[in-house]
Amino acid sequence: MDQKDRTGDEIKGGGIAGLGFVGLDQEPTQTIDLSTLFRDETFTSGSFDLKEEQYSTFGKLLEAMSVPTLIVSRSQAVEFTNNAFRSIAKYDINFKKLTFSSLFSNPKDARNAQLLLKKVFEQRKPEIREQMLHICGAKIWGRLHLRTIRFGDDPLVLIQIENLTAQKELLAIQKYKKLVNLFPIGIGEFAISKPLACRQPPHVQVEAIRKARMVDGNDEFARVCKLSEVKEMIGLELGRLLPFEGKGRPVFETWITKGYPKHFFTTREAGPGEATRHFENTLIGNVTDEHLLGFWWLRRDISDKKKTEEEIFKAHKLESLGILAGGIAHDFNNLLTAILGNVSLAKTYLEVGHKAHDKMAVAAKATFRAQELTRQLLTFARGGAPIKKTASISELLKDCAAFVLRGVNIRTGFSLPTDLWHVHMDAGQISQVVNNLIINAVQALPEEGGRILVRAINERLGKDASLPLKPGKYVRISISDNGRGIAREHIRKVFDPYFTTKEKGSGLGLATSYSIIRKHEGHITVWSKVGVGTTFYFFLPASPPKLKKIRSSEEGPIRGTGRVLVMDDEEMIRNLVAELLTSLGYDVACAADGTEAIRLYVDALKSDKPFDVAIIDLTIPGGMGGKEAMRKLLKLDPHLKAIVSSGHSKDEVMSRYADYGFKGVLPKPYDGKQLSQELSRVIQSYRWEDTDMSGRIPRRRPPNDPE
Repeated sequence: MDQKDRTGDEIKGGGIAGLGFVGLDQEPTQTIDLSTLFRDETFTSGSFDLKEEQYSTFGKLLEAMSVPTLIVSRSQAVEFTNNAFRSIAKYDINFKKLTFSSLFSNPKDARNAQLLLKKVFEQRKPEIREQMLHICGAKIWGRLHLRTIRFGDDPLVLIQIENLTAQKELLAIQKYKKLVNLFPIGIGEFAISKPLACRQPPHVQVEAIRKARMVDGNDEFARVCKLSEVKEMIGLELGRLLPFEGKGRPVFETWITKGYPKHFFTTREAGPGEATRHFENTLIGNVTDEHLLGFWWLRRDISDKKKTEEEIFKAHKLESLGILAGGIAHDFNNLLTAILGNVSLAKTYLEVGHKAHDKMAVAAKATFRAQELTRQLLTFARGGAPIKKTASISELLKDCAAFVLRGVNIRTGFSLPTDLWHVHMDAGQISQVVNNLIINAVQALPEEGGRILVRAINERLGKDASLPLKPGKYVRISISDNGRGIAREHIRKVFDPYFTTKEKGSGLGLATSYSIIRKHEGHITVWSKVGVGTTFYFFLPASPPKLKKIRSSEEGPIRGTGRVLVMDDEEMIRNLVAELLTSLGYDVACAADGTEAIRLYVDALKSDKPFDVAIIDLTIPGGMGGKEAMRKLLKLDPHLKAIVSSGHSKDEVMSRYADYGFKGVLPKPYDGKQLSQELSRVIQSYRWEDTDMSGRIPRRRPPNDPE
């Protein structure tokens, strides 16, 4: 057939060659002219039915294609469909009434399809779109290829649908597999050998589930099952991975009874010689038409989570214990004060060399040990604030080592320079730290013995020091052993609460030590190497270089003169302190609460016989306590010298007593020697505050009535 120039600028080709792109050299449109593929009558008859031309060359080509194809007119009517397109439908449909927009169930998608078709007709350029299609009950993901064609004088659009459903499903599966492998949760998929009717008896279903085999999963599932890759588990029966006897069977029976919903349960597992591990499990059934086809088993190791929960529970228990201990500490320490005070008072009534002296000393030591136990409990459970005093760290280190290492087959060495600075510390709390570290060193040594070295040096830290400490003077203490050492993976955890590598350890000793050193504005760290040994270092701020002479613990009570006001809610404490101080030469008056103390203080000022010192108990149940009483007394007399006393060592007034106007602190329990020494120190240290330029003590004027 001769070529015909119907448009003047389009090239027509004959036969199959006529399907090539048209006008690429002359015009940017890409319209295919089909005129040469059909009889002339097709164009001269005035109308045509493309379906009647199905046996022509082009029609046969379209029918033979496996790609779903249709031709659409400008009016959106579908003029032609091939067999591949018609086979998509899940039920019979009248394709003669089909429009292009009817392929899209969503109105918005249908509107977009109309606009796309209009664009192709107007621009005569091909378009490609990916779209979800709903065709006659079928749902496919298709890539639409739209291209204009010319059939006679009628413009048409050829639409071919590249079915991407299988490809998309494969891609989705691949993405799912990648995602599943990234999950921090083990996922295992199990299949039943044949669909299991949910109406079967429970024991039949349990047996079928037990024999279900693993068909897929991720590597995390393999890891929680102590394998490296999931491919090692493919084909394994569930019964080999999860015990069904004992507690296991009721779990599955419950799941079956409820109809295979999401089912959560936890398991606790431990192999021979292994630590117990905890797992969180989820079963998800794959049920279709009341038949179980398989299920998914999700598994997560929650051992760390369980440990954290246990630690939080322990912390709550300790907090409760701390509240209880804090509640009884006041009364308990009052009782210890009464015991210590009466012991020291009784010793003054005995002749020198009396047999009872030694017994009294033993009773006093036992009471102090009871005090230390209470303080240790409060330090950890409630974070007891340190009550600091300047003292020799050398003496403390020697005393602690002697106490802990008594009767132990261990060589002990000391390196303590004679010019070692004193430190401002709570001796009881620092003793607790040193005791913990020495005990740890002892436990790290072999049964045949070993060596422990205790060292201390003066150290000045500048701004460039690689330690979390302020620049200044510190005493660095180290306690070393040549024991088994600490593994590298455990070094960073040694100060964590409840972390321990000991079978019977609580994991509290080093955590408590860390807390104490931090509250002393110091720092503690550790160096260790397996097979070589361990060294713990801690830094404590040094006291100013000019120190007053520290009285020896062997010296007795200090006698003195002056008037002392004693405020305490316990009658036996008031009577005891009054008798102790009277025996030492003081004039004493007692008050049961703050209100009475203020009244006595005002009366003393008015009588021209003011008190030299007041010893004020901090906690007064049901009455005005020491904190409020001190605030009012300072308004009456800014020169007041007062010592705060309490059995609640955690109270910040005890650790920061100077901020509240107190000149000294006397934690309970105390004996006559401690009482007299602190009283003498306050009187002597602050006497200058009461003198004028001539050195005379001015007379204090009586105040107006107190608030």
